[in-house]
Amino acid sequence: MNATARQPVAVLVKTFPKLSETFILGELLGLEHAGFPLHVFALQRATDAITHASVRELRAPVGYLDAVSPAAWVGVLRAPLALPALVAGALRAPRGLRLRRLRAAVALAAALRKAALGHVHAHFIDEPGEVARLAARLAGVSFSLSAHAKDIYTSRPADLAPRLAAATFTVTCTGCNHETLRAIAPAEAEVYRVYHGVDTTLFRPQPASMERAAGVPRLLAIGRLRPKKGFGTLIEACGLLAARGRSFHLDLVGYGEGEPALRERIAALGIGSQVTFHGKLDRAGVLARYAAADVFVAPSEVAADGDRDGIPNVLLEAMACGLPVVSTPVSGIPEVVTHGANGWLVPAGDATALSHALSALAGDPEQRTKLGAAARRTMEAQFRHDACLGDLVNLLDASAPAAPALPAGVPVHG
Repeated sequence: MNATARQPVAVLVKTFPKLSETFILGELLGLEHAGFPLHVFALQRATDAITHASVRELRAPVGYLDAVSPAAWVGVLRAPLALPALVAGALRAPRGLRLRRLRAAVALAAALRKAALGHVHAHFIDEPGEVARLAARLAGVSFSLSAHAKDIYTSRPADLAPRLAAATFTVTCTGCNHETLRAIAPAEAEVYRVYHGVDTTLFRPQPASMERAAGVPRLLAIGRLRPKKGFGTLIEACGLLAARGRSFHLDLVGYGEGEPALRERIAALGIGSQVTFHGKLDRAGVLARYAAADVFVAPSEVAADGDRDGIPNVLLEAMACGLPVVSTPVSGIPEVVTHGANGWLVPAGDATALSHALSALAGDPEQRTKLGAAARRTMEAQFRHDACLGDLVNLLDASAPAAPALPAGVPVHG
């Protein structure tokens, strides 16, 4: 993608930098490479002790919306027509978020005016989406949205509809999400499916590491330790593997509130020596784990509160690295994994089915090689990051600094 001079864009996120949101970091770097001068704003500061080295490549200034100057409040009073919408929007928020949302919208509006930014693009349609909507109205600019997974499925449709209606456009990362949002959005709203994609030059097949060459099949799972990732089911499947005498080692990369329960169950099953928790890893550490793995597992499920994955970014990374993958037909995953062709799909929450799939692949190096090569071809043909990013570039070109409607002929995925 050739860089050309483009209009500056503000990008609003929840937290920056965030270790698990590599898809946002990749998009920011890609947009800068495409020629967009970016200004990043975050609702809260980083909570991770480590960050990816590529964060330092970002040229954009980063501002945090956790404080509002008196001058910003004065600016709100000078926009009396926007004030009722700002207050009404804040009151629709859960009680604990009202002041934060109001403060963030005022701070963002002031920052947009000060930097003469005509468009803001918000990642996540829940709180950042509402803050962007309110701030855009205060500042008299346009805004757009990226909707992902939890922000869609754990929000009330009545809260999402006004944001979809007011946004210049909304993009979402799966066809499944697109159908869900289209059912919520007014007919005139612009909603597009734009896959995140993966950097196939960075994530590529690697020579087997010493760990991988040791002879014991290594399973790899990466993600936040929360119910939607299905790691509880994975641990049960590993218990079944051990009970059948199948040798394996599971590398589990991630962090979260579910770790104590997972460790307790691992101990109860007597498989502690066959599971390694790696905690938080930067990109270099994750790449090393891909190189050591024989099979990648993404056993996604729909959580009790409706939370679910879209297409896990780590699934795309693993496939780009030429790994055979085992996943579930949840949300957008079947849009990338075709059972028996470039990976295997098993029913979500079914530990027995998952254990059989893992056992079969662990014992069949030829099948692993075949599936891994097909997975790599899928990434190169359909999910290259630069090709996927081109659709977002076209939409932002049409919207920044402010465009009331998307002109005809913009080549995007509908």
